[in-house]
Amino acid sequence: MGRFAETIMQRLFLVACLLFAAAVPVGAQETVFRTYKDNSGFSCNFPSDWDFQEAKNGDRVFSGLSGTAREATIIVQVIDRQRTAEKTAKAQLERLKGQLLAAPQGRIRTEGAVPTAGQQAPFLIASYRTADTAGKERDYNHIQMVVTAPRNFLLMSYSAPDGIFDEYLKVFENCTATLEIAEPAADKPQAEEDKPQAQEEKPQAETAAPKSESEDEETADAPDVSDDEDTIVWRRNSDRGFWIAVPRIWSSEIDASEPYSLDMRHPDRVEGVIVWALDLDQATKSKDFADAWEENLADKIFFMNERLAKPAGEHPGVGLPKMTVVMRQYQGEVSGATVQSIAAYVVYKKRGYTVVGYHFLGDEKGRKRVHDAVMSFRLAAPDN
Repeated sequence: MGRFAETIMQRLFLVACLLFAAAVPVGAQETVFRTYKDNSGFSCNFPSDWDFQEAKNGDRVFSGLSGTAREATIIVQVIDRQRTAEKTAKAQLERLKGQLLAAPQGRIRTEGAVPTAGQQAPFLIASYRTADTAGKERDYNHIQMVVTAPRNFLLMSYSAPDGIFDEYLKVFENCTATLEIAEPAADKPQAEEDKPQAQEEKPQAETAAPKSESEDEETADAPDVSDDEDTIVWRRNSDRGFWIAVPRIWSSEIDASEPYSLDMRHPDRVEGVIVWALDLDQATKSKDFADAWEENLADKIFFMNERLAKPAGEHPGVGLPKMTVVMRQYQGEVSGATVQSIAAYVVYKKRGYTVVGYHFLGDEKGRKRVHDAVMSFRLAAPDN
């Protein structure tokens, strides 16, 4: 076994001992860790200044936001054990081993097993050559580990260019040291009875155009239309200067107990959107606003108790064109049922907006309704 592989194996076997060291990098201020909880049933800790995105193929991708950390990546793939041909962790690792060997200059440095989440998880350490984020060809080192969960395999990998691999290895060590596995969130039945097939297939009505700013924020005087969930109307709040398109059947209620909130809820189940608008003392970035919200307020709202993810991709049009919008996902529980939510954080002229849509887990119609409502959020100049 080479010196490099031996060192990595020793560090992986001592991840629990290194947890404290990972929290205090040499020559840097204390690192703050945030718990990522996935609805497939696993959770682990990552530095709060690392980015999370869920790729189109479902991979959970964690990476640094700036500097050399941008080149370090941790990926967790969730594989359904019932739907894969490789039925053991070792078989999964063998398949991944073949992919790594097929990479340019791919080679396996060592293999073994480490204690993780109450089991001996098989792993390997590989190296290969590939392009970094700037397109420059570099030598990469790669750890691949397979963890067995009740219904899934977790394919956990850490890769970084040779030269910074050791520097950010502590993040992966901390991830594996704090890894916890539970049963996946069970899908709940639809919160209401399914509609007859004829109604299911009815085409959705087009979204109504926003009214002029002189009109009232409520749309009670709108032309008479059927009160069903396919009819979308624009609600306008003149006090805080925003528009949002929601199903007409949702109620609209202002909650004076908060600095400001507008709650548009479904009349007979847990589903809706809440908009908070907070005046800030200074210019603030959307990400800083989102992080501060999570630190101080999110866990006090039942459907934002646990952060799940930040959806991948850009979200143009939320708020104002070309604005930086932070999107994140959460979940909580009410009366034993799981409720999920999606939030958009927008900062405009020293005012922070938190737009959160929430719905029962497993209610696909509700998920789409609240997603579309959050994505419809628009801003006008607050003082116009």
